[in-house]
Amino acid sequence: MKTMFKAALAATVATGLFAAPAFAASAGTSSFKANAVIVKPVTMTKVTNLNFGTTTMNPTLVSAKVTVGDATGATAVCSSTELTCSGGFPASFNLTSGVAGQTVQVTFDTPPTVLTHTVDPTKTVDFALNNPIEAVQLDSSGAGSFNIGGEITVVAATADGSYSATVNVVANYL
Repeated sequence: MKTMFKAALAATVATGLFAAPAFAASAGTSSFKANAVIVKPVTMTKVTNLNFGTTTMNPTLVSAKVTVGDATGATAVCSSTELTCSGGFPASFNLTSGVAGQTVQVTFDTPPTVLTHTVDPTKTVDFALNNPIEAVQLDSSGAGSFNIGGEITVVAATADGSYSATVNVVANYL
């Protein structure tokens, strides 16, 4: 009898441990949508290079800046009467083949901080872009444009000659 009672008790305990309770809830269900936005690449074309024009140093020059703004039609502006500036214009770019109404972010791959003399690379002038990040809204045909200006610093020891640097511009959708 004891053996039968133990077996009955063991069967009851085993059933309680492994049997599903009678009050179990049904599993909940839900769903989600998978979305994607796919855009064709925008084409960027350089129209003009950034040009600081011709800068003439006066004999009293210590240090002065030459700035070309990013506005269409901007020309070089000298920060002091120690320099005379003439000409100049911003770099300009066209964006085409983009998605109408999208915004394109314009950035630079590590812009240079100097322009280097084209004959003697040991000679430089300090250089900075005046609008390092810009967003351009594409029009209804997927096109847009933008300009990039900059600033150089001319000091009394600046050597005569032409100076240049390459600036890599990147355009990506936001």
